[in-house]
Amino acid sequence: MIAPLSLSNLITVVLAVICLSTILPQARGNVVKIWRLAMPACLAMVVAFILLAGVFDADLATDAEWLGALIVGAVGGRMRGWALAMEVDQASSLMRQRRSADGTIAASALVLLTLIDFTSAALHEVWVDPEHLAAAAALFAGFLGSRALAMAVRTTRLPHHELHTA
Repeated sequence: MIAPLSLSNLITVVLAVICLSTILPQARGNVVKIWRLAMPACLAMVVAFILLAGVFDADLATDAEWLGALIVGAVGGRMRGWALAMEVDQASSLMRQRRSADGTIAASALVLLTLIDFTSAALHEVWVDPEHLAAAAALFAGFLGSRALAMAVRTTRLPHHELHTA
């Protein structure tokens, strides 16, 4: 069963697109404020929670699938966050990571998942069960969240480099 098209479907798409647009400067290797690491991760978690809230027939298996996907994503994100090459300017709270596509891929996958949810609701036809969409969103949200957390922790331990915003 799928809910009819509503404002929540549109909001998830908009939040996923904003998540993608906020992670692009990091992925391109631009200098960004350290606090901006949290923006895509927080938006991704909101998307994952909204998609989870859209599951009508929630049971223990659905919740376990969502939580398991979140944990798997978090483990992968933590490993990736610790492995990324980056430079930090602690005096100005700036950081720059080397160009990488992992965050962009995860955020793009979130956009795709929300578009599938939106289209399914608009057409009243289930393409992918909502519980699986929510679990996949949790996977990518966990990845982005743990990646950002690992990078933020690393910024306190890395040597200082003078960085300037353009």
